Amino acid sequence: MSDATSSKKKKKKSSSPTAEAAPRSGEGIRTLAVDIGGTGIKTMLLDEAGKPLTDRLRAKTPDPATPKAVIAIIADFAKELGEFDRVSVGFPGVIKKGVVYTAANLDKKWVEFPFADELSKELGKPVRVANDAVVQGLGGVSGIGVELVITLGTGMGAALYLDGVPIPSLEMGHHPFLHGKTYEDYLGRRALAKEGRKKWNKRLAEAIDQLYDVFYYDRLYIGGGNAAKINIKLPKNAQVISNADGILGGIKLWERDLDEMEQ
Repeated sequence: MSDATSSKKKKKKSSSPTAEAAPRSGEGIRTLAVDIGGTGIKTMLLDEAGKPLTDRLRAKTPDPATPKAVIAIIADFAKELGEFDRVSVGFPGVIKKGVVYTAANLDKKWVEFPFADELSKELGKPVRVANDAVVQGLGGVSGIGVELVITLGTGMGAALYLDGVPIPSLEMGHHPFLHGKTYEDYLGRRALAKEGRKKWNKRLAEAIDQLYDVFYYDRLYIGGGNAAKINIKLPKNAQVISNADGILGGIKLWERDLDEMEQ
């Protein structure tokens, strides 16, 4: 998440491990990519081009999903996967400069938690964190025009892009949708289980129409675990994208200067 002016700012030097990633001698930079969801935490190692170096590891999101419990899972995965130089994390909430501001599907202890700094201290490596829909979009959007990404899982995530640059803090899932309820109320995991696939798809079609009227996007990308449950015909400018983008997009966090990533 950023505005287009961030790349013009001069970076300050810092001794913090979050400042930069230095590759090991004679080797390319390895990134530990992490995708945190309401039901699962996934990690893998990526090379500089974003290609997987390891299989993806997955664990159930702990209950309660406190910062301490989630960081412990990531630290265990990091030890299992081997050496790496930096960390990218997709998180289901609003992130600003590495600090969590919302975490509706996790635990209240996340609010105002300095996640990037704390995870960096635990792993001893530089860390960048962004909203999970932003990370998935970085791995999937074309970078041309107005593009919207929505993720359908435990809740509903969303990220809006202008020429490939994400617009910060778009929590569309918690905006009003129908009858005083939010998009997430109708399209989250609980709604799918309660209302069934047919009605859930009907609501999804209505949401797609409404989101187009709000943003007039050029392209819509739909990801998340429940994207596999879609059985409606999508508009020509909409497509389902791979959940792998949620991890592979982590490389993009280090390829561009995003205001939200600056510590």
